[in-house]
Amino acid sequence: MKMNHLVIAGLMMMSAPVFAKSGPVEGKIVGGVEASIGEFPYIVSLQSSSHFCGGSLIKKNWVLTAAHCVRGGTVKKVVIGLHDRTNAVNAESIAPKRIIAHPGYNTRTMENDFALIELSQDSSYTPVALNPSEITLPEDGSQIMTTVAGWGTTREGSYSLPTLLQKVSVPLVSTEACNKSYKNEIKDSMICAGYESGGKDSCQGDSGGPLVAQDENNQTYLVGVVSWGQGCARANYYGVYAKVSSAYSWIMENAQ
Repeated sequence: MKMNHLVIAGLMMMSAPVFAKSGPVEGKIVGGVEASIGEFPYIVSLQSSSHFCGGSLIKKNWVLTAAHCVRGGTVKKVVIGLHDRTNAVNAESIAPKRIIAHPGYNTRTMENDFALIELSQDSSYTPVALNPSEITLPEDGSQIMTTVAGWGTTREGSYSLPTLLQKVSVPLVSTEACNKSYKNEIKDSMICAGYESGGKDSCQGDSGGPLVAQDENNQTYLVGVVSWGQGCARANYYGVYAKVSSAYSWIMENAQ
């Protein structure tokens, strides 16, 4: 399961966003391209001695990541504003104050793979908005495109991380389609994205990072947290993400 490959060693309720539809987007993360500097101001790097997981700044002093990233208390610092992993000159390095794993996190099924990290001080970077509502896929065959970003490996089985932040665009897919390969392992707290043919995906080191989509007004929303899957970018196996809307109430209640 990708649960192993993804790790290296005052908010208000809002109306549901209507996500923009589009056709397939050509495109390491796997099969991706280098992100532009500042394109993901909310992405964070969780580090002990070096990067091992991603996350998203959701308030000035709160980060949302994957629960499997925080097991064992390995987060020593949260680095925000990073692009080049070897050059943190313009980035902020903030120590975690408190870590809250979702009480429903299941290490076997990977349900509720969410964790909140309270920072010891506010960040100056811009947080990302949370998607509060279930996403309904279009019935006309068009796609809702999402983007995942991170410093994860660029191919399955690699132990070498890219220096520069990578991104890749992948369409959301239905739970029904995702379950054809995963044999009903996709639960209500999960959302899938990718191509049936494979080739584009998150990979080792991307865990906890953001899966985002834009609505019709070009507002960016965090819709998923990189969680698990079968290998990296394999045909017939989509990437599986923790679905933000399923934990929206828990996030709001705890990220105070």
